[in-house]
Amino acid sequence: MANSNIDVKDIVERFRELFGLISPKIIGVDIGQSSVKIAEIEKKGDSFKLVKFLKKDLPEGSIVEDEVQKPDEIKQIISAAIKKGGFSTSQVCLGLYGPNTIARKLQLAGGSEEELEDQVFWEAEQYLPFPLEDSNLDHHLVGENIGGGVDVIVAAIKKDVMTKFKGLVEADGSVVKVADLSSIAISNLFIEHINQTQDEDDNRSRMLIDFGSQKTIFIMIKNRMPIFVKEVMMGGMVVTEEIQRQLGVNFAEAEDLKITTDGQGNLPEEIVSIINSINQTIIAEIRKAYDIYISATSDDDLAGCYVTGGSIRLPKFLDSLSKNLNVDITVFNPFETIEYASSFTEEDLSEIAYIGAVSLGLAMRSVEV
Repeated sequence: MANSNIDVKDIVERFRELFGLISPKIIGVDIGQSSVKIAEIEKKGDSFKLVKFLKKDLPEGSIVEDEVQKPDEIKQIISAAIKKGGFSTSQVCLGLYGPNTIARKLQLAGGSEEELEDQVFWEAEQYLPFPLEDSNLDHHLVGENIGGGVDVIVAAIKKDVMTKFKGLVEADGSVVKVADLSSIAISNLFIEHINQTQDEDDNRSRMLIDFGSQKTIFIMIKNRMPIFVKEVMMGGMVVTEEIQRQLGVNFAEAEDLKITTDGQGNLPEEIVSIINSINQTIIAEIRKAYDIYISATSDDDLAGCYVTGGSIRLPKFLDSLSKNLNVDITVFNPFETIEYASSFTEEDLSEIAYIGAVSLGLAMRSVEV
């Protein structure tokens, strides 16, 4: 009897792969909770070059945490964006995030590939916030550790979340060839930056924070690997929601109030008060994550803190973060090491540097060797 579950599109794709008819290129698609960012990167020798980038806003409430509330609208926006962007491929590296994902470094005994895989499944099951059988799980072998075992980075996502987000992209005929966690994608982008700007033997720890619209990703990088990741489901959108609640305005009005200043560049006092309150709440969560990391590792070799994400532009956020962590803050600019097409203006690059780090990291997967 024929298997009615066979996907004809998958069969076609496998034959195309077999005969070398599929381009190795992949575009990075980051479906955030307020917008979709799509990037295409080429590799030129030992360097990377951004050739295309597109951002499209999503309707309010399209995605809450990782729950898709408005799938039809999102599908239409992504389909239109991919067509408008003129990308050279319809193959996608999709970014995933939220409470139903996890990225963690594990210390294992090591052994053969089969033995290591058994250890990964056994250990990962203890940390997953969902049943192992309901997850897609992958791992990357980092190398030997000082205890005689091996370090492994494990990433997992709940299968139904993967299916939902995959369906948002593939509605227009695009094909998700790779899925990656947003935290790993942005780590890869940052590590490439370290590789090109720091001495080869500089393996000190670095803090990387992506302060987005509705989530903040906290990452500790050491030995040029992400060894601690914490997602806080709070971001700049909380400010908008609080302005709505306290002032009784709609979403568009609250967004406008958040950024509209007087002739001297000052915001109204009541808006500043709301922003400061939210800033302190999010910074407290970042401080808590850092304290957990220090308690677990006793790592006191912090080389610096790097930040990205559109919401770092909220007034006084960076000053408050620097004072709370007692560390200098550097705004991460990927274009210090990534080249870009001449079609991008300085204004374009500045905006992409703030909002596009995850999509850039995803797009780099297409050029890994």
